[in-house]
Amino acid sequence: MIVNKSMFPLQTGFGVITKMQERFSDLQMQLGTGMKASTLADMGRDLPLSLSVRSRLGKIEGYSANIATVDLRLSFLDKTMSRFDSIEGEARNSAVQGQYGTNNINMATLPSLSKARLDETVTLLNSDVNGRYLFGGSNTDTAPLPTTDVLLDGQSGKAGFKTVVSERKAADAGMDGRGRLGSAHTVGTTAVTLAEDGVHPFGMKVSTVSTTSSAVTVTQPTPGTLPLGDEVSITFAATPAPQIDSGHTITMGFELPDGTNTQITLRAVTAAEASGAIDEFVIGADAEATAVNFKATLDAKLVDVGSKELAGASNFVAAKNFFNGPGEPVLRVQGNPATATALRVADSSDTVMWYQGQSPAVAAEGLGRMDISSATDTVTLSERAPSSASYGFQITGVSADTANIDTTYTAADPSSVNVQFTGVPAAGEAVNVTLTEPGGNTRTLTLTAVTGKAGPGQFTIGADANATATNFSKALNIVATEAAIAAEGNPRQTVTSQIDDSTRVAYGVEANESGLLRLVRSLASLSVETYPDSDASSKERYDAMARRQQLELSESHNSERGSVEIMTMELAIARKSLQNSTSRHTDYKAQLDNLLSDVETVSKEDVAMEILALQTRLQASYQVTSMVSQLSLANFI
Repeated sequence: MIVNKSMFPLQTGFGVITKMQERFSDLQMQLGTGMKASTLADMGRDLPLSLSVRSRLGKIEGYSANIATVDLRLSFLDKTMSRFDSIEGEARNSAVQGQYGTNNINMATLPSLSKARLDETVTLLNSDVNGRYLFGGSNTDTAPLPTTDVLLDGQSGKAGFKTVVSERKAADAGMDGRGRLGSAHTVGTTAVTLAEDGVHPFGMKVSTVSTTSSAVTVTQPTPGTLPLGDEVSITFAATPAPQIDSGHTITMGFELPDGTNTQITLRAVTAAEASGAIDEFVIGADAEATAVNFKATLDAKLVDVGSKELAGASNFVAAKNFFNGPGEPVLRVQGNPATATALRVADSSDTVMWYQGQSPAVAAEGLGRMDISSATDTVTLSERAPSSASYGFQITGVSADTANIDTTYTAADPSSVNVQFTGVPAAGEAVNVTLTEPGGNTRTLTLTAVTGKAGPGQFTIGADANATATNFSKALNIVATEAAIAAEGNPRQTVTSQIDDSTRVAYGVEANESGLLRLVRSLASLSVETYPDSDASSKERYDAMARRQQLELSESHNSERGSVEIMTMELAIARKSLQNSTSRHTDYKAQLDNLLSDVETVSKEDVAMEILALQTRLQASYQVTSMVSQLSLANFI
């Protein structure tokens, strides 16, 4: 201890003053910064709480940044989806059956207007937000679609949509333009036959035939002699039976390549009544002569339908082949189109691939490229032709026979499984079918026989083998659909973002979802079809195209999975989740900021008052210390 001549312990006095000076310095820092401490080490017992609160605030800041980014993207998607909906409406209204416009102006302008809408649609699908493409699923680095011109015209030797349409039209029309149908009449007979020229996906398929005349006998479609497909016959009653009367008709129905149907009605007339109309056939001197006249009229009418209704169907089915949907390959005509009997899987070496974003290899629509058929006691599950290792399920196995169920697996291209019920199965007998996805994942479809109502993975035992097979077919369709849905997944889940500790918002969009796919297909189809005044078939083709566009873009599709409306709703739900999370983060951050303020900050008014008080004490201490240091015993005496 330091003791001066006055015998006063200066160390104690100086220590008190030093502490007050340190406190005064701290108070000055607090007054200047508003903070309790300048370093974490000075926080004392408040340090753990401060670190915890700051950590939580950091997380909220990160989530808020994610929300701001995602909100920008969702805002763009919302406006874009609204525009797609408007384009749908504009397209529907631009082409209406029978409304050709003054001097056929609607027909003349429809292709260019459709191409302009297609170009806008492609541009929107290829738009990026801050360098990120939003319509390719998780593939965000490159544009999901080529340009409109490349899509339509092709590039570098690769076929575009126009080439695919041309091939498909030729394949459906056939060599003579009659939709791959051939009529025949044998001299000396009164019968005319009409047959499909093969078992293939092209041309028109005879579906029905009927007549209003009792003097005519018709047969419904039955398989013809290979290589022919189905055929029908129309037989005119021979003498002495009465001839067909004037005004009576013969009607035939046809299924077109795009799945729609059309029919022709041919009317019998006398020579005196004949007007030269394409749907009239003249009643001849006898039944054979009438048959010959009917065949000539039928051939001419088939050519007429081929240039109009069939041409429209060919255009739209070509769009379906070229603009492939999820789980489907791009398809083209194999070989010489006019005589082709099969489609082939196209690839990027010779065909423009319209969509290059993320897409599932298996889709629920079409049962993952499988078909189910049944005949009496046998059910067949087969891969769809042409098969592809990159798309759809591959059938790779089936369980062994049971007491009343025989199973057969055929490994081919395409593969198939036959399930035959040799008797009424007992409860518990089961069939397992193994499916393999292109990525290698396997799924097993299990169906077990039960009495009474069938539940998931079960089929009801019927009264006999045939009834049981029918029940099995229905149950197989259900489990196959469920497997395809599970394999396809949800496009929204392709892009997600964390916006809370336990909340992720999903907002992925793929340009080949059903609503956008319908829009692109329809606009492309109408872009490449023209209607010159010099072509007598123009108005009927215009009507055929307009009708199909109306069907494709109908509001009836709004409730379907992947429609523009459903996508808009799902994205709106995602945006609502953002808003809810933003509200939670704002409230929580305010609470944490208050808590952190209590822990780390000070009241400047209180600090100022303490500084004034401490300043007074310091001045007094300085004076007292100075006075005491001058004291001595001599002075005291």
